[in-house]
Parts: sequence; structure tokens; C-alpha cells
Amino acid sequence: MRGNVLLRYGLPLLIALPIGFLLLYPQLIHCFRIRSSENFRLLKDIPNVYIHQTATSQQQKQLRQHIVAARNRIRRFWGDQRGQAILIYCPNQSDYEHYCAGGEGAGCSLGMPWGTSYLVLGPDGNNVDVIAHELCHDELFARLGWWRVKRQIPQWFNEGLALMVDYRFSNPTVWETPDSSSHDASVWDETNPTPYPPSPMLKLSELETTRDFFGSNATHTMQAYQTAADEVARWLSIAGRKSVPILADAIAKGNDFGEVYRRLEREHM
Repeated sequence: MRGNVLLRYGLPLLIALPIGFLLLYPQLIHCFRIRSSENFRLLKDIPNVYIHQTATSQQQKQLRQHIVAARNRIRRFWGDQRGQAILIYCPNQSDYEHYCAGGEGAGCSLGMPWGTSYLVLGPDGNNVDVIAHELCHDELFARLGWWRVKRQIPQWFNEGLALMVDYRFSNPTVWETPDSSSHDASVWDETNPTPYPPSPMLKLSELETTRDFFGSNATHTMQAYQTAADEVARWLSIAGRKSVPILADAIAKGNDFGEVYRRLEREHM
């Protein structure tokens, strides 16, 4: 009897959940079908990268260089790279909006509950910092899975961590040794950083979920980024870069994020 009940109600639920998820987020359907799209083709020599047919030869050349530099940055930050996201480059805003909900920002990350992930780059996304930022989101997703990232990782940490490899908003010396061999062409310019809005700063407890972080207005979101970047930079300056994969591994084994985060800081004080 129990087996019949599970078959009767459990199986339809398992089928309905992914279908409902895709219906709620139609851009995921477009990403899922990217392989069959006539408007995109694979970028030569780099796997899992789709570019729109309208991309110029110069844009393609730059994209190759930027992806290689961004991936190297991720390997230096995490120690290795496990993320295998499919990257989609849309040089036109209308195409970007088709694959990224709202079409805001230079890039966005989309993760599926069953493991597949997509990184979508808009017209301003052909940039080392943007690509590294999105790859960092994917690295956390690859190491922890969709459910753990959504349920256990506060959004301020997810975004703050990505900002540490995004030198538009952070100083690489927070975690990188400042020598010429470790930097990409887009080294942070101390005289011209991207400005944040002025304080007041937000509380971390107000930035736990995606809705908390992005659900207000543009000023709130920029203040949220500043708060997240400042906190993760502070933590990294104490715990060190090597604590990042240690933290992820501990959470993957079932440990509480807050407890491990604080413990790693205490151990290095």
C-alpha cells in the first residue's frame, strides 16, 4: 500500500517540480535549448561557450582572451576550478534580455536544481572581471549544489565572494600577491575604482536572501554590494584565501555556514 501511495503521488511531484521551475523562469528554457539555437554557435577552441552569430571577429578574439584570464583567476582564488557552466555571450541587449531575466547588469548566473548551470554575458560582459565574477558564482554552485547554495549560503557571502575576483569593485591585494606574474590586464586601478554610493551601510542580517539583496532599488543593491564586499574582504584578510575552499568543503559535508565562517576567522587571528 505504501509503495502504491509513493508511486501515485511521489512520481507526479518529481515530474511536476522541474516543469514548474522552468515555467516560472522561461529564460532557463532558452538556455536549456542553446545547443539547438540557430542564432548561436560554439566558440572555437574553448568548450561550452556559445556566441551569437552577430559577434564580430574582434569580439570573439577578446572573449577567448578574457575567458582564459578569468579562469586562471578563479584557479588562483579557489586552488582549482570545478565549475563547468555553459557560457552564453550575447553582444546585443535584446538577446541578453532573452536569456537573462530583466537584462540588467553585464552578466548573470543561472543554476538548475539538477546541476546544470549557465553564465550569460551581455553587451558589457566581454570583460575579465565580469566573467570571473560569474565564474565564482558557478564555482560555489559546483562545489555545494543548488540546494545548499540556496538554503545555506547567505546572499551577501555569495556576492561578496564573487566581488573578490571582480577588480572593478575590489583590490586584488586582498588575496593576491601584488606582482606582475599574478595579475591580468584588468588590474584594479587604485586611482579610478568603480564608486560605491555613500553610507549608510546595511546589516548582513538584511542581506540573507536573493530578495533581500536585489529586491529593493538600485541604490539599495549597490549598498548591498558594498556591504558584502567589505565583509568578505575583511574576513579574507584574516582567514586567508586558502580558507575559501576549506569553508566550501566543510559546508558540503553538512557543517553550518556561520559556525565554520567564524571558526576559520578565529583560527587565523
